[in-house]
Amino acid sequence: MKASGSLRSWRWLRLLFEQQREALLALGALLVFALMLTLVQYARLDQRLREDLQVQADMVADTASAALLFDNAGDAAEILSAFKSSDAVDQAVLLDTANGVLASYARPPRPRHRLDTLAGQVQVVAPVRAKQDTVGRLVVRASRLGVWLDLLNFVGTALGMLFAALGLAWLASHRLRADVREAERRTRYLAHHDALTDLPNRETLRLALASAAAEAAQNGTPAALLFIDLDNFKQINDNHGHAAGDRVLQAVAQRLRGLLRPDDLVARLAGDEFAMLLAAPVDEALARDVASRVVQLLPQLVDEEGDWLRVHVSVGLALLPAHALDPDEAMQCADAAMYQAKRLGKDGYQLYSLELGESLRARLGLEQDLREALAARQLSLAYQPIFDREGRLVSMEALARWRHARCGWVSPAEFIPLAEASGLIVELGLNAIERLAADLRDWHSQGLVCPPVALNLSSRQCRRPRDRERLLEALARHGLGPQTVEFELTESSVFEDLDQPDSMVALLQSQGYALAIDDFGTGYSSLAYLRRMRCRKLKIDRLFIHGLANSTEGHMLVESVIRVAQAMQMLVVAEGVEERADWQCLVDMGCDLFQGFGLSRPLAPVQLAGLLHSQQQGQRTLIEA
Repeated sequence: MKASGSLRSWRWLRLLFEQQREALLALGALLVFALMLTLVQYARLDQRLREDLQVQADMVADTASAALLFDNAGDAAEILSAFKSSDAVDQAVLLDTANGVLASYARPPRPRHRLDTLAGQVQVVAPVRAKQDTVGRLVVRASRLGVWLDLLNFVGTALGMLFAALGLAWLASHRLRADVREAERRTRYLAHHDALTDLPNRETLRLALASAAAEAAQNGTPAALLFIDLDNFKQINDNHGHAAGDRVLQAVAQRLRGLLRPDDLVARLAGDEFAMLLAAPVDEALARDVASRVVQLLPQLVDEEGDWLRVHVSVGLALLPAHALDPDEAMQCADAAMYQAKRLGKDGYQLYSLELGESLRARLGLEQDLREALAARQLSLAYQPIFDREGRLVSMEALARWRHARCGWVSPAEFIPLAEASGLIVELGLNAIERLAADLRDWHSQGLVCPPVALNLSSRQCRRPRDRERLLEALARHGLGPQTVEFELTESSVFEDLDQPDSMVALLQSQGYALAIDDFGTGYSSLAYLRRMRCRKLKIDRLFIHGLANSTEGHMLVESVIRVAQAMQMLVVAEGVEERADWQCLVDMGCDLFQGFGLSRPLAPVQLAGLLHSQQQGQRTLIEA
């Protein structure tokens, strides 16, 4: 038992040392420093005692030479009595040359201090001289008690200051440690929660989902996962500011919390995406009911400083283990169902199905094929010319083309959105720059003069600073300057950082690159957006051009757009021009430039070389009657 108690005491001491290691080490260092100071102070005090005693002895010895010469003990004793004024001197003896005692002095008896015996004594000897001869010596002994008392006073003061400093340091470090602990707690909290909405984040959801998936796979206890996406959140940010967008996200988070059961979890994944994990047991009816309530609750108006804002929502629903057995598969299934809900319209939900699963697997396979094709530089470019009203080629748009090794040509309407969603759009853009540079070199080697080429630019290509740097570096490396390249910004892909000085739009414009708003009328159309973009061209989407000559409303709308754009010093490009009647109508409205199958389809590089050659020979391209 005693050994066990000793072991526990030792463990307790070791634990205490480990917890207070830094404080104990600091205290030990300070004590060592205080000890060194004490030793130095003792040496200084002892040296000063010796020096003072030597001075007193020398002064008395100077006056005692006559008493020694005349062997006058009475005078000698009177001279030695001068030591009474020194509290430290205990004894003084005046000796002749034969070491005979002529006179002596001893301090009268006094109560002895307990330190007297420990303090010790110091002795000095002063020669007694008469002219040049030594006639005797004076031996003086003094107690070191004063030295020790001064030393104790010094040590007490030093220790007092030391512990006062330690106390202040402890108080400061205690507050600092409290701040550090709070910062660590906050860091741990933020590692698992979203700072804006105070909801758990993606990582926390993934951990909870892994546990739910494991239980569902092992015991068959069903759970459900909902993916929730706000459909028009970008417009709220764009039209009302990011502060309003933040408050909308907080309102959405609060509403989702109100739908939770005790063991359920709601998380903010990123941006305007949320997820709900409905803990087991959950059947399909309950999961559908929660999804339905989400769709009903979230679109309710949000009061933003007097403005009532409405969000629209798309919800995807996946069941465990019916649809997925692991977290990644569950998130893919819910994500696929959410995109299906988005495609079918706003404010709705979709349950994952086998058909969606097949579509998802095909999409993932196509994504991997696209990744490999980009790595192997297998994508090419086609060029659709843009003409003025006289039929002169003034520019052209570069369009990505992909010939799949097994499936043949893949539609851009299929692989471009896939590249956007997967992040491969960055590599796709860099690949387009490389292909364009190669085609330009080939045309120039044939002596052909090429007008500016427009490349499509997505906001997803420019969100990360490193991606922006790579794009600008690629342009510089291939020598594609503002006289060679223009950029078309898809209107439906909002550049949210337009007002920031380091936005990609501002960077390109500062370097002289011309920008165009593509597909105008299909995305976030507003005069404020046009004013903020300050682009050189505006391209009206083909939906407004087809059948223009036979539509009074279309005529009024397109003419209004042309007038507004030209008033803002923008060139207007009509897309999708196929019929001569529509072309003539656009000409009459004052439209500047034209693009469409009625003028020219997208051309392979070899075909475009022929068009460039014919244009240099003076031939013009006009739409046929």
